[in-house]
Amino acid sequence: MRSESTETREPRQSDILTFPAGLVGLPDLKRWILVDMDPPLPMKWLTSLDQEGFRVPVTDPGFFAETYSFEIEDASQKVLKAGQIEDIVVMIISTVYAGGSRITGNLSAPLAVNVNNRIGVQCVLEDANFNMRTEIDDVRFGDACLAYTAGHPENVVGTAVDKVLQGKYDQEQETVPGERELDEELVDTR
Repeated sequence: MRSESTETREPRQSDILTFPAGLVGLPDLKRWILVDMDPPLPMKWLTSLDQEGFRVPVTDPGFFAETYSFEIEDASQKVLKAGQIEDIVVMIISTVYAGGSRITGNLSAPLAVNVNNRIGVQCVLEDANFNMRTEIDDVRFGDACLAYTAGHPENVVGTAVDKVLQGKYDQEQETVPGERELDEELVDTR
């Protein structure tokens, strides 16, 4: 008998993230889901539904940089169809080296996802301040991992990846509707 974590099941439509243009170098992989890691970590598997067995780790940009912001191009904004900036979350595709000895993130090509319609785009940034192999903040990520493995993920501030899974950040976090419009074009993950 297969365990629930390895059981193959059809994802619910509400779990599917759609990247209409695919990802850089993967234009045919358009449908994805987020899957918890085992053991649970403040990082998820972005798992392709279009190519069996293909997945990449993603996590919150806050683990790589205290401040991280960029402009979303007009064409990408039209794809995302977000009414407010709060509808958009950013995830960073990460590389986990053998044994977890090193983790880097690609800050030059973040994923932006509208949590309401589950549509995403990969933004390719021309900014020289962002690179493909930014080292993770070991202390910040390590503290978050300890909270997860101790069974207290609620002690970790809601990450962008968790927001995509839940459709929102912490339920207690108040958002003033219309406070910031998407046409500001600036995504700030602070």
